[in-house]
Amino acid sequence: MILLQLSAGQGPAECCLAVSKVLKVLLKEAESLQLEVKIIDREAGPEADTLKSVLLNVKGSDALSFAESWHGTIKWLCKSPYRPSHKRKNWFIGGVF
Repeated sequence: MILLQLSAGQGPAECCLAVSKVLKVLLKEAESLQLEVKIIDREAGPEADTLKSVLLNVKGSDALSFAESWHGTIKWLCKSPYRPSHKRKNWFIGGVF
């Protein structure tokens, strides 16, 4: 069993959106690797369908290497849906196991 956390830290709403988007990608990847992932805890973000933080329990033969691949700073590229005139497209979140 490996615990993995994704967090927007003190980032803006766009970082919270990145956490929810990264979670979807992570879950899809885990499924393809036949890993079992359960959400233990989550903290909602300021906007609908966003997360400030999510804590995951990862089980399976490759759980450690999977968690290692999501450890560190994760860059998510997208225009801000909350501030259309904002020029920034790079949003950063953290992954820790």
